[in-house]
Amino acid sequence: MNNFTISRTFDAPRSLVFKCWVVPEHFEKWGLAPAGCKCRLLHADVRPGGYYIIQQEGPSDNPICSKVEFQQINPIDQLVFVVSLCDAKGEVITNPFFPDWPRRLLTTVDFEDDGSGTKVTVLWDLLEDATAVEVAFFMKNLEIGQQGWSETFDRLQKTIDGVEP
Repeated sequence: MNNFTISRTFDAPRSLVFKCWVVPEHFEKWGLAPAGCKCRLLHADVRPGGYYIIQQEGPSDNPICSKVEFQQINPIDQLVFVVSLCDAKGEVITNPFFPDWPRRLLTTVDFEDDGSGTKVTVLWDLLEDATAVEVAFFMKNLEIGQQGWSETFDRLQKTIDGVEP
């Protein structure tokens, strides 16, 4: 099985947590980015077939962009999208930090009630176009996803805390 899963429970209702993923002004505050990054949406079209282009700038890095291509949007239950690094126009690029990292990952985000909060589970699946080198690197380096998503979830929590339900 070539995938990665991570979950976190947020102290907020499912509708609010989901809102922070699909309302551009909220998403831009955390934008799938790890700690220390600033995000800016260059493009926001939240619908199946639409996409985000997120420009992320770290404390000492040149800006890098990510593309989130929405496949499915099931309000307050699930998002399915393909995520990749890209240039400012949305063309997929190789990861400059980890050149063997998969160029595109199918991402499924499930939102479920968990007591008084919302459990968010992110599943990354390799796509059929992943090369053998990308598959091997991905499976050997899942801690990259663990660290990145942990920091991203921290940023998401801060955003949730600042949004009215």
